[in-house]
Amino acid sequence: MRMIPLFLFVLLLAACGGEDKPDSTEDGLKTRAKVAELNLVKIRDAVVAYHEKHGKKPESVSDLDDFGAGLTALAASDDYADLGYSFYNVEFKDGKLARGWFLATPMLDKGALKVRMNGVSGNFDYVPHDQDFGQAPDDNGWE
Repeated sequence: MRMIPLFLFVLLLAACGGEDKPDSTEDGLKTRAKVAELNLVKIRDAVVAYHEKHGKKPESVSDLDDFGAGLTALAASDDYADLGYSFYNVEFKDGKLARGWFLATPMLDKGALKVRMNGVSGNFDYVPHDQDFGQAPDDNGWE
């Protein structure tokens, strides 16, 4: 007889299941990605400053230490490691950033979103951590 209440309690817990954690919903994942967004803006601004000073593009985020966006200067996150930040297709015209894509890739075991920023427009797009981005949108902004 004592086992029946325990069995019913366990059955009730199993039937209720767990709701999605607030941070695993689409809105929650985008909220978790805010630190990545801030770091990508910081990296973009440092790339521009690096170009202004040296007249060339940096090769990686580690080149940005003196510009406030090196690996140790990025905001800490449980989802995004400092080595998960990169940029590509960076081009300057007349001293201004004309194109550049900035990426934040989360740690594999965290389930956070990959974040991509258009360095010119400042717009972001996202994909789940286990998917690849498609072709980057038009350089003049978001299609």
